[in-house]
Amino acid sequence: MKSSEKVKKVSVAASKNLPGKTSTKSLQQQVDFYKKERQILLELSDDITRVREKNDMIKVFSSRLKGFFYFTHAVVSLIDEKSGTYFAFLIDGEAIPIMHRRELPSLLNTRFALNDPFINQIAGSEMPVSFLLDDIIKKPGVPAFIKVNYECGIRKAMIARLKSKMETIGFVFIYSDQTDSFPDDFKNVINGIAPHLSNAVSNIIINEEIRHKEWVTETLLSLSNDMVTVRDRADLLNVINFGLKKLIYFTHNVITELNETGKTYHAFLIDPGSRAKKFPEYAEMLNMPNPVEDGIYNVACLSDKPVVFNMATFDPDKAPLWFKLNYEAGAKEMIIKILPGGQHPKHSIILFSDRLNNFDDTSIKIIERISSQLSTAASNIVANEEILKKEKEKSFLLNFSNEIAAIRTKDDLELAINNVFENVLHLKLTMLRLIDDDGIHLTPYIYDRGASFTKEEIYEKLISAKLTIHDELSKRVLHSSNPVIFNIEDEEKQGNKGPYIYLWKKAGFKNAYGAPLRAGNTNLGTLWLLTNEVNLTLLKGICAEISIAISNILANEKVLAFKQMLEVENDHLKEQIKTIYNSSDIIGNGPEMQRVYSMISLVAASNSTVLLLGETGTGKELVARAIHNASPRKDKLMVKVNCAALPANLIESELFGHEKGSFTGAIERRIGKFELANNSTLFLDEIGEMPLETQVKLLRVIQERELERVGGKATIKVDVRIITATNRNLEDEVKAGRFRSDLYYRLNVFPINLPPLRNRVDDIEPLANFFLARFSKNTGRKVTSISAKVMKELKSYLWPGNVRELEHLIERSVLLTQENVLKEIQLPKTYDNINKHSIDIANKSLHEVERAYIIETLKRCDGKIAGTGGAAEILDIPSTTLHSKLLKLNISKADYFVKSD
Repeated sequence: MKSSEKVKKVSVAASKNLPGKTSTKSLQQQVDFYKKERQILLELSDDITRVREKNDMIKVFSSRLKGFFYFTHAVVSLIDEKSGTYFAFLIDGEAIPIMHRRELPSLLNTRFALNDPFINQIAGSEMPVSFLLDDIIKKPGVPAFIKVNYECGIRKAMIARLKSKMETIGFVFIYSDQTDSFPDDFKNVINGIAPHLSNAVSNIIINEEIRHKEWVTETLLSLSNDMVTVRDRADLLNVINFGLKKLIYFTHNVITELNETGKTYHAFLIDPGSRAKKFPEYAEMLNMPNPVEDGIYNVACLSDKPVVFNMATFDPDKAPLWFKLNYEAGAKEMIIKILPGGQHPKHSIILFSDRLNNFDDTSIKIIERISSQLSTAASNIVANEEILKKEKEKSFLLNFSNEIAAIRTKDDLELAINNVFENVLHLKLTMLRLIDDDGIHLTPYIYDRGASFTKEEIYEKLISAKLTIHDELSKRVLHSSNPVIFNIEDEEKQGNKGPYIYLWKKAGFKNAYGAPLRAGNTNLGTLWLLTNEVNLTLLKGICAEISIAISNILANEKVLAFKQMLEVENDHLKEQIKTIYNSSDIIGNGPEMQRVYSMISLVAASNSTVLLLGETGTGKELVARAIHNASPRKDKLMVKVNCAALPANLIESELFGHEKGSFTGAIERRIGKFELANNSTLFLDEIGEMPLETQVKLLRVIQERELERVGGKATIKVDVRIITATNRNLEDEVKAGRFRSDLYYRLNVFPINLPPLRNRVDDIEPLANFFLARFSKNTGRKVTSISAKVMKELKSYLWPGNVRELEHLIERSVLLTQENVLKEIQLPKTYDNINKHSIDIANKSLHEVERAYIIETLKRCDGKIAGTGGAAEILDIPSTTLHSKLLKLNISKADYFVKSD
């Protein structure tokens, strides 16, 4: 066995206090020990002199020192004189018991105070000091790493100083899980190699500093090379975040740009990783100009070096919005550097950190070294953006010209204008007015609805009012061949204090621009902008394109209006062709109808308003068409509106038309029935069903012979002959407040009462034969005649549904019969029930038959007149009509409130 191995074994046995070993040493033993100790020191010193890296130091502890003495692990810490703290520099990672504890990363990054009870153990001692952890573990101020070691089984520790040039630069901490560790010979060895360890640590630090400087230089060189390739903001942001972050810790960054006035600055480059993005005001912050004199930017301008700010020292309420948002998002420290750039630097870089004391001297030097490259990169980006902007303007104007050529509607034009102004001129259109057909008035056509001054009451009045071409401002624009600049302050000084000047001043701009819109030599209108500055040449070109588009739109609207009118007329004409009746279909020669014919001949040639009265199914529409066809207006289409078939909210639009966008669903302009019936006849069927609010507007149109479309402001003159019809008793409706009396008197100029079919018994046979021939032909059946029995039944029925009921009954009977002669007919059950109650109509007058029929119907309905299951529903007449008949026929409740057998 080698002597060195024997020395090691003896030393280990001594350090572990093996049984049988005596405490008294002979002189020879002491000599032998000193030799061994010297041998240990020589070997360790030789190893330590070769240390260049931290890993080399670890090997010293693991492969050499642990071979001589027992301990679990060791840690080398260094002192930071500035902060009065010490921190872990080197750790024996292979043997440390706390290696897998979750607290380890935090402990390695923590700095501990030099005056803690642990360090105080070595105060005043030049030799290493050992102590039991049980003696200090409960003392206040014990560092956290001692507690964690204790929890992992460590019971004893030894501390030795590391010195360089007579100054303590750090400590060696050696730990053991046994209480009898660290004998004097171990302490002597540690004390002997302490100077070598100090030198080794100093060498490691120096080597690391050299390597770090080399790495910084290489990284900065790479960063500079990357900046040469920067072409846009995204490239620059990528270089900063992936290059500069290798050298300096920061959470996010901002590059600012000084405005041309030199009085404000704004964000030029925003890091998308900014923690301030979570605040609603973030979007506002991006476009907000900040005054240079804000206590931050102006302070940075006074220094040639980067300036570090502890953000907690500022009052957030007085600081700029960007500062406040970043501070609230967790930023604690920031560094700002005004980037060099000639006599008037335009850009600066700001880095934020969520740690205090983060930006040290090294960070400041690094930012100084790259500031010139950052400035050059930012300037190059601005130059490239300017080139791209001009190319984009040219391209956009070309596209705008192509887009204008295809525009046919106002909405398309508004979209195109907004695009060109926002993307090319970076502003919004304030107002576009067009000259009316009268050549004098100017009406708002397109205007900015979102500007701040639009909330002013005077603005609402201006957009609803019509200016004239003789207005002072408009006249100056329309007489100019180029856009006109209006300096708001100068206009006020000249005494021009009109409402527009007030609004312009309210908007906060210095200038307003007015440009004429012309097609050839014809003025179309004026265009207005609110902005401090605009490219006049570009604006003039845009206005020329807009003028072309407006000319196209106006021409197209006229074409569409005529087209729509033709389409509607065509639809009505088709409807008229499909109508079952025409004027020659009025059948009947009895005295009742002769009176009607006489009335038609009297009124047809005039323009008088006609009111057709009669029960449902008496042929009111036929009479209306007969009047129209016999009038001078017969060459024009008669327009019909069924007032009962339209929802109340649509009647007004149907009658008077509407403008595009006047209400939800109004996707285009619609011409109303009054305009469509201009120089013709308008037949308003079921006029008694018209809502009161529409009655008011109808009365005005009849009186004034003019109307306004829903949502429109232009007055439209019309020449329309009105024919109305109703099955209601309008006098009763007026009394009940459901129909306006003034409208009733306007409509009741020439009333014509149409007789019910029960009063035209002589006309039943020709009517029945007419319908028989029609439906036999339409259905392909060869039914040529009606039997005498059936004809008698038809003449004895009261026909509450009048001619319409007869028509439908004949149609149903033709479909059911299989013979050439109609021998059976299915009259409604009401007729059968009356027969069962022995109503003898053969020996009674028509008045008596009608009275008996109504009484029997009321009995079967238990006296109920209106509503579901009421007598009016069975008789198929309005309840108001039934009430009138009860009075006329002298029918009282006593007549029908009798229990039937």
